[in-house]
Amino acid sequence: MEIPQALEGIVANIEKAGGQPYLVGGAVIDLLRGMPAKDFDIEVYRLSLNDLKNILSAHGRPNLVGESFGIIKLRIGDSEYDFNIPRKESRIGVGHTDFKVDFVPDISLEEAALRRDLTINSMCIDLRNGTLHDFFNGRQDLQAGIIRHTSEKFSEDPLRVLRVMQLLARKGKAVAPETLELCRHLAGQYETIAKERIFEEWNKLLMKAEKPSMGLQFLLDCEWIKYYPELDALRDTPQKYEWHPEGTVWNHTLLATDAAAQLREKLPEEWKRAYMYGVMLHDVGKPSTTSEELTSHGHAEKGAPIAKQFMRRLTDDVDLIDKVFTIVHDHLRPGQLCRSGAPESAWKRLHNDIPLNVIAYVSKADSTGRAGRSHDDLHMPSELALKYFEKYGAKKIPPVLMGRDLIAAGYAPGKIFGEVLSEAYQIQIDEGIADKNVLLDRVKHLLCQI
Repeated sequence: MEIPQALEGIVANIEKAGGQPYLVGGAVIDLLRGMPAKDFDIEVYRLSLNDLKNILSAHGRPNLVGESFGIIKLRIGDSEYDFNIPRKESRIGVGHTDFKVDFVPDISLEEAALRRDLTINSMCIDLRNGTLHDFFNGRQDLQAGIIRHTSEKFSEDPLRVLRVMQLLARKGKAVAPETLELCRHLAGQYETIAKERIFEEWNKLLMKAEKPSMGLQFLLDCEWIKYYPELDALRDTPQKYEWHPEGTVWNHTLLATDAAAQLREKLPEEWKRAYMYGVMLHDVGKPSTTSEELTSHGHAEKGAPIAKQFMRRLTDDVDLIDKVFTIVHDHLRPGQLCRSGAPESAWKRLHNDIPLNVIAYVSKADSTGRAGRSHDDLHMPSELALKYFEKYGAKKIPPVLMGRDLIAAGYAPGKIFGEVLSEAYQIQIDEGIADKNVLLDRVKHLLCQI
């Protein structure tokens, strides 16, 4: 096992002080899967928290971010390492903070592993010699793709059910039957979890998994889907076989969300999260708009506030919520504009509502999320949207005629300025006029009212 050179010096100093450093968590899993370790979490035995902090001070500026949990972050160059002291947590109430935490640097490796949530997370690697310690067959479960709880202590924190949701989609193939049953029994404790913690697990599912559908299906299997009624309603909403041979809106949503995950890296960074949530929620308006004839007219407009409702229960990030609202509201528009042969001005208006590269890949994921469809299929709505995006760029199309131009032409500012500039902008968009003098002449009939 190769570890960063900066970490080698820290390990040597910890060992010199009598400590025993072990690599734990996702990095162990990554290494066993033959992948480069991304996040280095190091658990240090036989030292106090203060002693560990003093050692780390020689290598940088340690940041005690979780004093009650004994977590110290240390940034060296572009890398960040997390260090902690082994601890025991005992539930003393029903809230997510109702735990009594005791630091136990002299605990045995096996007892510490017993308290970890899943067998694949219970493994650790001795950083002094590279020895793997695996007391609960985590490596075997990892190779088989089985997500299995380590012990009954799993029940102490219901958030672990949502950890299973995202870890299954990222690092597993199936949940052990006994773990699935335990998750069902924990459903009644969902309301005790802080939404910030819930949001973090959802982000990991949608931003890190190649097949987020596995996590969504797990919510259904463990009966936690009831806490997400906007998604639950999709299971019983049928669709026309002609357009959706995959069946219900739920089936389509699973396929579309996976398709979005395949396209995720094509999105600008500031839109990636909204893109994933938006595609997952793009059809939440269908349950309330689907007719007996299996049409769902208006489902985009109806679904946007429903999607906002879903997002508000997860986060207070207004910008993210607004972006998801816009994605759901506008997800049909590329297809509508393409089919109707809409003029370029219509694409400009859509571009001013949402970047065309974003809505292009929303439309692409929606189209690909159907039985028998592939990313390689030609999809003209997204192709057109991307073509116009290349022409317009990432920003909204700016108005040519501004208020200062009206003042320069001798007009005194007044309420009618807003109406004049709006009219000029519509002419600019519709006719592609980029000459402010021409635009000024076109709106003179309004300026006469000043």
